[in-house]
Amino acid sequence: MKLLFSVLAQLEFSDAKAYYELQQEGLGKSFEEHIHENTDMIKRFPLLYPKVTDHLHKVVLHKFPYSLYYFIEDETIVVVSIAHQHRKPFYTTPS
Repeated sequence: MKLLFSVLAQLEFSDAKAYYELQQEGLGKSFEEHIHENTDMIKRFPLLYPKVTDHLHKVVLHKFPYSLYYFIEDETIVVVSIAHQHRKPFYTTPS
């Protein structure tokens, strides 16, 4: 199965990686590696993670306070967001 990142997910990834690298040298690289470990698991077991809607799955990262949201379309996995778990992103619905 092929895995793609949406433009939004790419931006969130870049921002988070840069932020962690500013906090401590090498921490951005560690974040990147953790994202890749999780996306590798998604590719191997795409249906393993719980659905939060009819089509959207969520993976909670363990080493960093982020979650990956993705959907499966045909033979492609699309990561739509890399969202911080403690911040309300601008694209959520107001409560």
